[in-house]
Amino acid sequence: MKTETKQCQNCKNDFTIESEDFNFYEKIKVPPPTFCPECRLIRRLSFRNERALYKKKCDLCDKDEILMFPAESPFKAYCYSCWWSDGWDGIEYGRDYDFSKPFFEQYKNLLLAVPRPGNIKQGNNVNSQYTNRVSDMKNCYLAFGCKVAEDCMYGSWMNDDKECVDCLSVLKSERLYECIDCTNCYDLSFSQESRMCSSSSYLLNCRNCNDCFGCINLRNKSYCIFNVQYPKEEYLDKVKELKKDPLKIKKEIIKLQKTNCVPFSVFNKIEKSIGNWLDQTKNLNIGFGCSNIEDGRYLFAVFNSKDVGDFCFWGDESELIYEAINLGRQSGNVKFANECWNSLLDSEYVMNCHSSSNLFGCIGLRNKEYCILNKQYEKAEYEILIEEIKKQMNETPYKDSLDRIYKYGEYFPQELSPFAYNETIAQEYFPSSKEKIISGGHRWKDPFERNYQVTRKPETLPFFIEETTDGILNEIIGCINNGKPETMCTTAFRITQNELNFYRKIGVPLPRYCPNCRHYQRLKQRNPLKLWNRICMCNKENHIHGKEKCEVEFETSYAPERPEIVYCEKCYQAEVY
Repeated sequence: MKTETKQCQNCKNDFTIESEDFNFYEKIKVPPPTFCPECRLIRRLSFRNERALYKKKCDLCDKDEILMFPAESPFKAYCYSCWWSDGWDGIEYGRDYDFSKPFFEQYKNLLLAVPRPGNIKQGNNVNSQYTNRVSDMKNCYLAFGCKVAEDCMYGSWMNDDKECVDCLSVLKSERLYECIDCTNCYDLSFSQESRMCSSSSYLLNCRNCNDCFGCINLRNKSYCIFNVQYPKEEYLDKVKELKKDPLKIKKEIIKLQKTNCVPFSVFNKIEKSIGNWLDQTKNLNIGFGCSNIEDGRYLFAVFNSKDVGDFCFWGDESELIYEAINLGRQSGNVKFANECWNSLLDSEYVMNCHSSSNLFGCIGLRNKEYCILNKQYEKAEYEILIEEIKKQMNETPYKDSLDRIYKYGEYFPQELSPFAYNETIAQEYFPSSKEKIISGGHRWKDPFERNYQVTRKPETLPFFIEETTDGILNEIIGCINNGKPETMCTTAFRITQNELNFYRKIGVPLPRYCPNCRHYQRLKQRNPLKLWNRICMCNKENHIHGKEKCEVEFETSYAPERPEIVYCEKCYQAEVY
């Protein structure tokens, strides 16, 4: 089938459906989408709340817990222990399908009735109460989307890490501070896109470096400052002096960035793949943060999966997944899903369902099969009814508040998300104002009154950690952003004992922003989940293209108006290796 251009019914922009996409839709037996790839991504992301936590009573045991749902939420939420207990059964909420009403209207009513897991945790978690969407954590605080982490704080996507603080997307590392997209590193701070580096600060795109400061694109180097080599003793003296002048550090780094190139994409061992932060992928058409993928399209943060499309977060030996988020662990042939795992098979329009198969329009089921709207059926009756429901979904489609039409083949309408837009990572990667979010049909949650009595203004904090006494543990520190709603600013914050010990150990000053605002600052340093077609900017004669300017085209997450010098793979390798 040839490519086809359609108009997105959400943003009204044209988008292209490629022949390979049509092949995938035919394989999994779904109609082509009516939303463009970006609008589909935003819609899925608006169902994932990572960081918004509230104190709320569990609706089963009535104990105060830290959950994803505020006290006024219309959704019934259980704590971790209660939701996974035998004290309730989702099949009890089963109901007949009403062919006089749109499917999504009935699904919404079921969603309001069935208990939701108040937080998402797996494995063995010790002393890590203030965390969410995590697995096997120990002594962690305000850590989100992490697995196998110890003594980590204030970060997201910290996996197989120890003593990492204020980090975003770091892997197999120890003692990192304010690092982004770093792997196999030790004792690293204020660094980004670096691997196998240690005892260094302010690195960008460096590999296998130790004792380096303010460097870009270095490989296998030691004792370098702003890409200049120094003897060890001179290096140590200069770094000590530089740390006293943060403005000079910033100016020198900006100067260095203006003359150094960046790779058009960050990847390792890929074949016929387009995107950024890709590792060992094959036939991946637009992916971000993916590894071990074969035959995928429009993915974000997916690993170990095959034949998947429009899929975000997880995977883990899953296959034939379409329009899903928070799904994984050996699941297959699943379409339109949220928060499902453990061998979920042959199911559609499901949330919080596990270890089950042949479900349609179900919520909160475990170890069940042949269910529709949580009601059990015989296999033959189930199969007949499913086809009738799909036909009815096309004949009696659901219309949302903006008259967008949802037939069979569309993901859940935004109105069915249990979270406001600014509670989810949709706001993190596609930030917008309250007015635009509401006009787009999403919900917005205004911050609640905190009434913190600030005892220490951020501008009065000592710059050097050596000047900070234990008295800071008793202070309520105001955040510089003072309640900025777009970053979920908490207006004030405290310093914990473990946090203070860490700052003293690595020699960095106290933060001036609350944890949420620090997280949004890191997000701004990361490239967006978008691609632009560009041409390599290299014009150096000693590269493979000779005297002529390089004309290699690529898809990159660097927008054309950005100041970075963006090189193709071969020109970049010629510069740094």
